[in-house]
Amino acid sequence: MPRKSILFNNITQKLKQDVFVSAGNYFIGIVTFKYRMMDIQKIKLCIDGNWLAQKELYEAYKVNLFVLCQRYFSDLEDAKDALQEGFVKVFRDLHQYDEEKGHLASWIKKVFINTCLEKLRKNKIDFQQITDFDLSFVYDQDILSELNLKDLTKIIQKLPTGYRTVFNLYVIEGYNHQEIADQLGISESTSKTQLMKAKNMLRLMFEDILK
Repeated sequence: MPRKSILFNNITQKLKQDVFVSAGNYFIGIVTFKYRMMDIQKIKLCIDGNWLAQKELYEAYKVNLFVLCQRYFSDLEDAKDALQEGFVKVFRDLHQYDEEKGHLASWIKKVFINTCLEKLRKNKIDFQQITDFDLSFVYDQDILSELNLKDLTKIIQKLPTGYRTVFNLYVIEGYNHQEIADQLGISESTSKTQLMKAKNMLRLMFEDILK
């Protein structure tokens, strides 16, 4: 495998790991959430408007979900707005959660992804075009290993909105191109092109960092 492909695979593996301190582990798709498991009784208390139960749910998920929002928005205030709007929707629609269809964390994550996409659609996502670059370079694996999730998130935020959105949905969330096309109102070919351009731009940015 070409060295640039190895680099990109290592980068995406890092992006698939949300590593934060809390109690318990559960793997959701390709993203690792570390969180406190909430029993059904506490979920029912949240639905009934119990403030302490809602606060516990908020504290259990807020860090991971803020990172998720930051991956979709380059502006910090936009990410904060998405976090707030997402939790409003979670508490408003929590009665719709069905434990037999999956874990609560997975349901909450889906609500937040949809919240981010809704905000982006309102702002009319710009699917820009860029020229291709010569991306042949040698990298230092030791330097890459020192980059943490925060550093990688900041790099993703530098992508144009269209690139960043497709990259997040395909690489991090695990959507296929047809699903992305349906979500964003674009063609599959546009989704594939945006992903390719996003990867190329990320490689170029990592070339600058790893020189």
